[in-house]
Amino acid sequence: MFLRSSQKRFLTEVKQNMIQNISPIYGLIPLLFIATAFSLPLLSFLTKRIKFFSIFTVVVTSIAFILSAAIFVNVYREGKPVLYPFGGWPPPIGIAYEIDLFNSLFALFVTFIALLIVVYDSWYSANDPKIHYTFYVLLLGLLGGTLGCIYTGDIFNLFVMVEVMSLAAYALISFYRSSKYSLEAALKYALLGAVALSLYFVACIVYYASYGTLNMADIAYMARSRASLTPFSSIFGNIAVATAVALVFTLWPFTFKSALFPNHFWLPDVYSSVSPVVAACFAGFTEATAIYVIARYLYTIFGPGVIPELARLRTVVLGALLILGILAALVGAFMMAIQRDARRLLAYSTINHIGFTYIALSIGFFTNSTEILSVGLMAMLLHIVNHSIGKTALFLSVGSIMRSHNLHNSDLNTLYGLGKTAPIAGTAIVIGVLHLIGLPPFAGFFSKYYIYQTYLSIGQPLIAWLVVVTTAISLMGYAKLLLITFGTKPGYRRIEEALQSKIALVVLMALTVAISIALYTDFYKVLIRAAESLTDYNSYIATFRDFVNSYLSLLRGS
Repeated sequence: MFLRSSQKRFLTEVKQNMIQNISPIYGLIPLLFIATAFSLPLLSFLTKRIKFFSIFTVVVTSIAFILSAAIFVNVYREGKPVLYPFGGWPPPIGIAYEIDLFNSLFALFVTFIALLIVVYDSWYSANDPKIHYTFYVLLLGLLGGTLGCIYTGDIFNLFVMVEVMSLAAYALISFYRSSKYSLEAALKYALLGAVALSLYFVACIVYYASYGTLNMADIAYMARSRASLTPFSSIFGNIAVATAVALVFTLWPFTFKSALFPNHFWLPDVYSSVSPVVAACFAGFTEATAIYVIARYLYTIFGPGVIPELARLRTVVLGALLILGILAALVGAFMMAIQRDARRLLAYSTINHIGFTYIALSIGFFTNSTEILSVGLMAMLLHIVNHSIGKTALFLSVGSIMRSHNLHNSDLNTLYGLGKTAPIAGTAIVIGVLHLIGLPPFAGFFSKYYIYQTYLSIGQPLIAWLVVVTTAISLMGYAKLLLITFGTKPGYRRIEEALQSKIALVVLMALTVAISIALYTDFYKVLIRAAESLTDYNSYIATFRDFVNSYLSLLRGS
């Protein structure tokens, strides 16, 4: 007994020495969201006022945004990834967050968009009799799961965080249970989502059986050294086959979560049956997070430098994603033209832009040049940001008009001309549309331009021109949205728009131009550095190995 307790004290001292110089903020944000989500049922005994819970959510999200900004600044100053071990247990034994410039910038953007959405919601849901405090429990849970997916450096912890995010998403979709459409959409998304996550769970088992670890950096190291594979790959006999199985079981769930064609079928039903706040969350950051996960797998874990067998597998996967991205862009553009419902039209617009994002992500199919990959992945990141800003602005604008006029559907004929009654929302629709089309001087132009230019630079003009052609096709759909503002409907007076709605929409509109201006400053270099950090597997692995070696040195020294 004495020996056992002394061993515990010894390990505790070593862990304390190991983490004493690591700031706790690196692991705080997901825990903040999840802990506060669990606290809301207790707070509901003190008050039932929805206004309290909405303001509480705004405060929590504001704190998370400040923390994510601090994390980004710290990582930027460090110039290399930062590793945070939960509970002081070193990876790969314990769960660790590994934060580089790419995911720290991505998380900063997610928390900012989330903050604008919850500020808007403090008006939108304030007088809704159907809103219950559980709505904010789910919203905070969704944010906690999303940020956990972004920061984590462990593939099984990623599974847990995706589960948290997904369970919250299923419940948010079905929140308006009086609508048969929301229940149908939730059931469709939940059943297929459960299958998808079960496949990813199997993938985690295969990764662990193949590589003997669940840590992303550890797998990345082993995938680049044939000698490191020997002790574990014998379970399957062929590490390439085992990894191929695991990658398929990884990519299908996350292409489903990101609504990439042909896994897009759930998206129009979901967007057209949920509140604008929930739709903005999906379009603003949930689907983008799934794309981030795929990029992390294909450019850090199994990125450039892997053994030849895995390199060939990676090329096949990137080629498949490129084809699906092109099809998604085309299908989304054509389907936009035939929609009669604004929210379904926005859903197909999302599918179209997800296609553009995957086209940018797939640049590694043609080259492993660091310079070209950096520009291509920077274009991917910028397009995610641009799409999230534009689509969030459009959902919130349409929602504002619907709520102000007490409309229960988003039929385009019903909305025709109502943008003139709400000048801020109507203007946001126009700017959001022009931004997503990619018209200068809005930032949407630059991300499409970088995708176009990157493919031209590697001798792929057909793919470059497909970006232009699909954008042109989508104009037919976007023109319908513009009629919400430019159409004329007699008998409607100008309405007073809520302050919270004005704040969110004005900031989003300002961002469409501010990002364009920022690209001519050092912000462009920051984006390039962020893209480089995604492919800089050496730094990612070195941070992990340095931490483990330091831990072992402490053990030996003690």
